[in-house]
Amino acid sequence: MFEYVAFNPFNSSPEALANELTKKSAEGWEVVNIVTTFDGRYCAFLRRPVSGTTQQAPQSVGSSAAQPAPSSAAPAAWYADPSGRFELRYWDGKEWTEHVARGGQQFTDPPVA
Repeated sequence: MFEYVAFNPFNSSPEALANELTKKSAEGWEVVNIVTTFDGRYCAFLRRPVSGTTQQAPQSVGSSAAQPAPSSAAPAAWYADPSGRFELRYWDGKEWTEHVARGGQQFTDPPVA
């Protein structure tokens, strides 16, 4: 099981991003994809293995079966899309949002009830 985050530091230079991602790598994060945002900055999608937690984040990306929502203790973050329509969907700490991503590109898609 992985924990996902979108990381876009204010400083948009590629060198500064590389420096920040090196720091994140030392914390166990792996870069999944890097995209340019609408305002010209860079956004990196990162993941790292979740170990020793009891949160129930969705486990399979691209599954057509609905996955359970993370527990109320799960932090706001990007998780596998429970609908299976996208790779990732943003969990705001209380509920799934319309913010989704596939192949490093962000979209909006209403969550399935």
